[in-house]
Amino acid sequence: MMKVVRNILITAAMVAGLSIAAFAQKDGDKKPPPKNPPPVINPSGPKPPPPKDTKPKKPGGDEAVSFWREDEVTAS
Repeated sequence: MMKVVRNILITAAMVAGLSIAAFAQKDGDKKPPPKNPPPVINPSGPKPPPPKDTKPKKPGGDEAVSFWREDEVTAS
């Protein structure tokens, strides 16, 4: 009998403590500070042309592929 009464009292104390803790977390009508408006970006004329490639091209890029294909055709 005493265990049942003790369990009921512990449960009631836990419920009361949790409800007090939950009520204490409520802040009411507290609002966050206003945000600054986003910056406006206006396009300013045409874009500059892309930089020219100054790297030398590798020799035989397409020619090597066509060379091997011609070789295979003549071998068969």
